[in-house]
Amino acid sequence: MKKQRSSKTPTLSESQISDLSRQYLLSRPLQEEFTAKTVELIKALLQVQRIEAHLIESRTKELESFQEKINRSPHKYQNPLNEITDLSGIRIIVYYEKELNTISELIVKEFDVDWSNSSDKRKAHKPEEFGYQSIHYVVKLSKSRSSLLEWHHLAGLQAEIQVRTVLQHAWAAISHKLQYKREEDVPQILRRRLFRLSALLELADEEFMILRDKTNSLAEVVQYKLAEGDTDVEINILTIEVFLNTSQVVSAIVTDAQRAGFDFEPDPNDNQEEDFSGLVALCNFLGLKTIFNLKVTLEQSTKWSYEYLLKQMQSSGSFWEASPSFICQLIMIKAFSDRISISYLLKAGWHREVAERVLKVASE
Repeated sequence: MKKQRSSKTPTLSESQISDLSRQYLLSRPLQEEFTAKTVELIKALLQVQRIEAHLIESRTKELESFQEKINRSPHKYQNPLNEITDLSGIRIIVYYEKELNTISELIVKEFDVDWSNSSDKRKAHKPEEFGYQSIHYVVKLSKSRSSLLEWHHLAGLQAEIQVRTVLQHAWAAISHKLQYKREEDVPQILRRRLFRLSALLELADEEFMILRDKTNSLAEVVQYKLAEGDTDVEINILTIEVFLNTSQVVSAIVTDAQRAGFDFEPDPNDNQEEDFSGLVALCNFLGLKTIFNLKVTLEQSTKWSYEYLLKQMQSSGSFWEASPSFICQLIMIKAFSDRISISYLLKAGWHREVAERVLKVASE
């Protein structure tokens, strides 16, 4: 939302626009630095709050885009270099609607917000109005941050920060593709259908948040039950994660794997959920329905786990990264070697060479 200017605002001449373009071209490297450092700051702030963003996008306006914006509304600006608020643009896309409020609080706390050009478009619409929008902030560095030596040269520069959920982003992208910006843009015959879609996405955002909260609550219940020794719970990705993180037998097998030479240093690029899912799928394939069934199998393996894992490590002939979930899969392959085929492992996403080697050692 930009400031409304009087119709008496003089129109910029072609020579003025040309001069402004040259000025922007010279200042753009500094603007690019501001964009990049602001993104890194936002990432650090989200990490402190333990918020995992789906995506953080950024761009510094290109010269052609800057010229296009002035040429489109030459009467709108007196000093475009100061008045165009999105020379740096940053978009934060998160998974859950509840996280929008946390991020908003962070932005207000850590930046100097230009409230006259900022808006929370979630609040702007009446219940019956069209739209499913995100939050827009126009910000500068706070006084405390701009006084720091490494930030001082960037004081006064502006960025537009958009904050939205994945579903809000999907709505924005699709409605933009359809060229529907406002309610009056939509043909009357299509409005009801579009309103229903908007409402469904809003409802989905709320339901995903409820699902996350219930998942967290369920994890606490499972953790309590397992801590009390009650392992009669179904195997799923949630119970597997709690079990792997709390089980003494898993801890003992991981110790054996470390002694055998497996590396357990966490890789930030590793997808732990994929490992959990692989173990769940393997248990289901073998007919193990409860954590109790898995626990019994792992307990029985402790008599031979070290020697077996050592042979697997030696057969690899190289460095081998692992996780508790993957080690448990190796154990299960040995325990049920007569029931696991190369075709199953290939369908589960294993590389053929690794699958063949693992099965060979497991069957010895």
